Amino acid sequence: MSERNRICLTALASADGLPDAASFDTPSAGSGLLRTTLVDAISYSRFKHGDAAVARRFASALAVLAAQRLPSRPVLVTTSAFAKVPPAAYSLLPPFVQQLRMLRPDLEVGAFRIIRNGVSNGDYSRMTIADRRGAIDAGDLTPERDIEGAFVLALDDIRVTGNHELAMDRCLVEAGVDELWHLYVVDAGGFAGAPQVESTLNEAAIDGAGDLLDIAASRRFIPNARLCRRVLSLPVDELRDFVERATPSLLGWLDAAVIHDRLHQVPAYAGRALVWDEVRAAMSDAGADVS
Repeated sequence: MSERNRICLTALASADGLPDAASFDTPSAGSGLLRTTLVDAISYSRFKHGDAAVARRFASALAVLAAQRLPSRPVLVTTSAFAKVPPAAYSLLPPFVQQLRMLRPDLEVGAFRIIRNGVSNGDYSRMTIADRRGAIDAGDLTPERDIEGAFVLALDDIRVTGNHELAMDRCLVEAGVDELWHLYVVDAGGFAGAPQVESTLNEAAIDGAGDLLDIAASRRFIPNARLCRRVLSLPVDELRDFVERATPSLLGWLDAAVIHDRLHQVPAYAGRALVWDEVRAAMSDAGADVS
């Protein structure tokens, strides 16, 4: 895939993570003007755990860049593949399509899903290069509709090793796609040799249950697979605190997510899924005793 077929909002410059959100002077902005970091550490991490307001900001910025370069032909937009529970990248899709249609009324813009068979056995962001190669394959991915001859834009949050991009390429090329562009929030390809830097970016805003609950309480919140797995990873005391403070609707969504992604059958998550069941049952019993 050539560079001209990739668009990204920012390139990761440090293994320590993304910059903070503080405004900084920039000569190109002119004397006395300030520019804020578009993709900062806290915002990106919140986006990865369900902050849809940040997702809209990222998606709109990607749409602006795409609108400047796209030829006048119909396009189909997709995101990272998933089985039942969507990843954070899926929250980019609706605002991106909406913004692109507004910026380029000459384009026919559609959207489609790529369905994935199964889930990764563990946190992909913490995996080594070798583990990533075994975690996802083009054979696991299936477009939900006929896309032969289409011009496809594939949205995603980050590129590190390029393994996921390669699987997407193979899937879409085999499906007959005529042209494919990849659009990323972060390009971390310079750190492909140490791909766990992705986990550093994901965790920048998360120090425990309180941070997850804060995101869930935001006005624009869309739960996703990462949020589910991060909740399951909480120490038992924090997990109890989370269950006590979370809304019934969020708890119900998490119950369903664990079932839909069959996490009890995924070795990396099976034990934590059982702990979730036990905590949920204990809290329900305690509530029944009080009533």
